[in-house]
Amino acid sequence: MTDGVEIVSDLTREEVEGGILVTGFRGFGLVGYLVSKHLALALKAEKRGYILAPYMPPVLLVEEDGVGYPFDIYFHREKRIVIVVHRANPEREVQDDYTKALADWAGEMGISLAVLVGGLSDEFKPSNEAYGYRWISNKYYIGKKLEAPTMDVGLGVIGPLALLHIYLEARRIPSIMILPYAAAERSDYDAVALGLKVIGREVLGVEIPTGDVERMAAQQREFLEYVRRTLEEQPGERGEEEESGIYM
Repeated sequence: MTDGVEIVSDLTREEVEGGILVTGFRGFGLVGYLVSKHLALALKAEKRGYILAPYMPPVLLVEEDGVGYPFDIYFHREKRIVIVVHRANPEREVQDDYTKALADWAGEMGISLAVLVGGLSDEFKPSNEAYGYRWISNKYYIGKKLEAPTMDVGLGVIGPLALLHIYLEARRIPSIMILPYAAAERSDYDAVALGLKVIGREVLGVEIPTGDVERMAAQQREFLEYVRRTLEEQPGERGEEEESGIYM
């Protein structure tokens, strides 16, 4: 592996070859992380390993399927879908080595398509937006075009998702990146639900249950509406809104 990055997994090329890799990172709306996590849960994918890297985030999370490590690998045998759930992001100093190692491993395992997912800042969302997301692909992607337009000229992607996209192309692995518009400053469950639907319907060809995520989205909208009304009733006490960047 690349400079201290180690992929610890019992998956074999025989199991994975021709399959699909799905992953994302913690960015705007936590979309990349939450879509990957809920996809693994919805498909009842089996945990088959994890990734070690220098400066590992010192965190464990107890979730619905047990104890989660920072970078876990799940596998759905029937559909041959590998899902890497990033509960934390690799430290900036090792993101290059980390994403290169993940792309190398995907090539060694015979992955035929990588599906990357993240959040696109909703400050760039058109007022009459009909789709709720944008997408891009690398030059080796020959799958169908998605319903929504590709990412608008002038916007970009930063962070580990951009690095992984670059290294996948260098390894000649077809890749598509799906970017629902998302809030920059909080978990955005509406964006997560949309991301799951787009991946399931337009890429994987499977129905992904989103009921739990949609319930969380409804609760979130209700809470945000309550906060909005409260702030309107208390003029002058509202703090400055945090500005968001391009993406991620």
